[in-house]
Amino acid sequence: MKNIPEINHCIPNPRAYWCRFCKAHNTFDYAEGRMEYHLCKACRGAWGVLPDTGMFNPGEMKEARKVILVAAGSLIVIGGVAQLYAPGAVDPLLACAVIGAVLGLIVLLGSYWVREFSAWASAQRRKSPEELRQEALDHPFQPEYDNSTDFTYWAEQFLSSEEVERLHEKYGESEDGQEQAHPAADEIQIVITNMEDDE
Repeated sequence: MKNIPEINHCIPNPRAYWCRFCKAHNTFDYAEGRMEYHLCKACRGAWGVLPDTGMFNPGEMKEARKVILVAAGSLIVIGGVAQLYAPGAVDPLLACAVIGAVLGLIVLLGSYWVREFSAWASAQRRKSPEELRQEALDHPFQPEYDNSTDFTYWAEQFLSSEEVERLHEKYGESEDGQEQAHPAADEIQIVITNMEDDE
């Protein structure tokens, strides 16, 4: 089932995963291992070969930047103290400098991604509800319903748990295995989320 009326994936939501390639809050495949991956179902990340390079959570990214900056600053202090009290200890200072530089690059990359989202969100806020509705309908990728934990995870970024449960009841399979009736695509509604300015 495409064109889920209850959720408009073209309305900015800083607390929802966003694909920087597709410019939308697309559905994703979620995987957890050494790292968490949110793989866009439309483009599958950068060129389809680098996982989790396209989707990120702008709100979480902003918080992560603060933590990483504190960590990088702490490493600089530790490296300075090590150099002050152990002038010959080059290895600890070098290690702190290298790790601090890597963390700094991560912050720069995260800041670039957040700016991308902010620019898109700013442009979207200038559009009327009807324009946003039509953009969702015309978008190359349309979220599809499926009865899976990944879909529930995605939908709960926009709806409450109770609303998502009703979504499953509405679009899930009936007792005879047939898909439940659903609204026409042109009846798409808009879920307005709290949008904040991100930098």
